[in-house]
Parts: sequence; structure tokens; C-alpha cells
Amino acid sequence: MRSLLTFVTQELVRREAIPEDHPILDPQEIFDAAVGTSTGGLIVLMLVKLDMTVDECIRQYKVLSGEIFSKYRSLLRRVFGSDWSKFSGNRLQGAVEKLLISRGHPHDLKLRGSVQRNQMHGTVVCHEKLRAHQMFLCTHECTGPYRRHMLDPDLELRHAARATSAAPSYFEPMVIQGRSFVDGGYGDTNNPSWAAKIHYHQSHGLPARHPLVLINIGTGTLPEGSDEVRLRKRPWWTKLLPNSLVEALGLLSDLAKMATESEQRAADLSYIAALAPEKLFFERFSADTGMHSITLDKWQAVVDKHGPSEIEVKTENYLAKPEVLMRLRTTAEKLADVYILRNTEPRISLPLPLELSLGPEPPCWNQARWTPDTTASHLYVERLPSLASGTESIPSSTPSLPATPDPCHRPMLFAEVVGKAQDILRVEGQLLEISATRARRVSTR
Repeated sequence: MRSLLTFVTQELVRREAIPEDHPILDPQEIFDAAVGTSTGGLIVLMLVKLDMTVDECIRQYKVLSGEIFSKYRSLLRRVFGSDWSKFSGNRLQGAVEKLLISRGHPHDLKLRGSVQRNQMHGTVVCHEKLRAHQMFLCTHECTGPYRRHMLDPDLELRHAARATSAAPSYFEPMVIQGRSFVDGGYGDTNNPSWAAKIHYHQSHGLPARHPLVLINIGTGTLPEGSDEVRLRKRPWWTKLLPNSLVEALGLLSDLAKMATESEQRAADLSYIAALAPEKLFFERFSADTGMHSITLDKWQAVVDKHGPSEIEVKTENYLAKPEVLMRLRTTAEKLADVYILRNTEPRISLPLPLELSLGPEPPCWNQARWTPDTTASHLYVERLPSLASGTESIPSSTPSLPATPDPCHRPMLFAEVVGKAQDILRVEGQLLEISATRARRVSTR
């Protein structure tokens, strides 16, 4: 992600969209939403709810890994306790609470409804153990048919973090409001890109025809020519044990299954993007330099006490490949297009006869007012054209006496009102309320 953001920033500087000394952009300045499961879910919560930078997320994940995975639960507790999980879910939740407090938030910060410093939407994916569907725990309210599956609005962030991280054999399931949740990878959503796309179309108002730029960051891909059959094969002696015990002890390797499932989801989206490039741009970045072999609890691979960590070395080797650099630059160009489009305000131009007053509002009716947010000045509008035809009323051919001077009358200006495309023009009788950003004088009458 850090390399991609660097390329996006460089592309925007090249197009003169931002100054040369502009710092590297944050994900919150580019992306509208972030979705993740397990480790990805924790990163999403840091980015969206805690407004952390990528570098801050990396540093904090190293801290969390050391606190959570450096101590196994005792074998006696696993054998004679209520579950077989290797690590303590309470320790994970405690580490998340500690992070919240260090960032100035209460330990029971709500996932939805609490103050958020950015406009990014976030979703962590988990799986309800007794049901055959994914669960989307979102920072913003869901709509549509998915509402019946939602948890109560007072869901806490620490519980969402526990639910999306509850990988079988690593942590016990997380029980929230009487429902049991595990890591999203348990339900074949280790790569949540496809499920997230559907969810945002159905539950967050994303139009089906709206162009979508979707970037998928993976946690490791099987190298070409790898022996997937060997990795997936179940050791013969495990067949002598109950399946529940085998699963609890983590005796089966899910590395190949998770990696191939993630790649299949990516292949599906790539196929759709190739068929309709005007509707979907999709790119997946996932290191094929041995990253897939690093297990969730191998926290030493994250720490870099004596230089770059194992994960950092494997990632740098992947990013140095010419074909990866080319895809990064292509993706950066697409994201730069999005950034420029988002930061360019479409404006409408509407010629209207205006009356400008910089004083207090006079006690007169039959006038319209514009009150900009940035100034106390008021803009009044009289003798408005017909919005239906765009022409002024035709004066009567019968001569009439000069009108009695109106104490509320001001010299008329023919002005051009320039405002955002989404600004509202509302007619109430002969009143026109203009919600615009500015007005520019063109000529006087």
C-alpha cells in the first residue's frame, strides 16, 4: 500500500494537481471504503475509525503481534479448558483496548455512530459459525435486505476486532449478542473483494452502473509451480483423531486452500473488469515470494529488531519485479484520475438578474436570499426569469405610470451565479432560494 500511495502522489505531482512538496497521500484521501478480514480487518479499523496513516498501522501491527502471539495458552488449559485455541482472545481484545486509549478514544468506542475524522467507510468481514453467510460489520449504517442480519447499533469496535480475528485453532469464537463469530476466512471469504462489492451495491447505495476502482491487497500467493496437492493433503495419522480435535489443534494446513480461494476470487473480478473496463477497474497485489508460508502466529516475521523483517524483505523482493512496478504505475494513474475527479467541483452557471445587498436583511417579502457559509453578506434576487423557459416575463404593451419607489429596492446587477452541480434551486411562489458557493458580477443595468 505504501508503494502504491507513493506512485499516486508522484502521478498527481506530474499532472500538477498537487504541489511538488506535497506529502505522500494517505488512503483516506483516495479511497471511499476499505474492507478486510482477519489481519486486514484490524488494518481497516485502524485506517477508518482511528484515522491512522499506513506507517502508523505498520508500527502498531508489530506491537499487536508481539503482545498477542508471543505467549501461547498452556497445554493443560487447552486440553482441560473450554476450548482448544492456541492464544487468548482476551489478550487480543486487551491489546485493542490499549490501542484505543492511546489514540484518545474510550476503550468501548462504538463501531457506528461515534465521531470519525475522515469520510471513509470501513467494513470488517467475519463468519457466523452456525449460519451459511458472511457477516459485514460496518462503520456506517447498512440498508436494504441485509439489515435483518445486522447487530445492534451499539456494537463496540473491540468486539468487531475480536470477531474478524477469531481464526479457528488460534482464537476461540467471539460471542456478540448471543451469536458466535469466527474469522472471515473460515467461510471462504479470505479474499473479501467479491463479497464486499456485492454488499456495497446492496447495502450502501453504490449504484450497479457506477464505475468502480477496486484494489485488492493480498497476504501472499503460492509461487508458480508449487505443489498444492502436497500442501492440501491430510496426514494419514490425523484420520485416527476426531475431526473436531484435528481442527482445534490446527493439524491441517489451510494455507493452500486459503491462497487458492483468494486467487480464484481475484480471477473472477479480473474477468469482469476485462469484459467491462468502463465499469470496473480491478488489480490485485499479493507477494508470491514466500509470503504465503508465514503463519498468523509467526510474529517474529513482523518484528525487525536487527534490520528489515522477513515480511518486509519478501515484500520488497515482490515490489522490485518489473511486471509489478508496471501494474503499480497503471493503478496509480487510475487512482490519480479518481482523486482529481473528486477534488474538482462541477459548477453550473445560471444568468439571473440580481440585487446585491451587503447590509442586514430588509423586512421585505417576495425576495430570495443566499447566505454563504463563509460570509455574512446576503444576496437578494428579484424579477426572476421563468425556470421552465429561462426567459423573463413579457412586459405589458399598455403604458403605465412609474411605480412608487420601493424602500427595499437596490440597483440591479446582471450577475452569473456559479455553484456546485448539486446545489438546490427551490421556487416557492415568487421566492427563489439559491444555495451556491459564490456570485460574480458581470454587468450593471
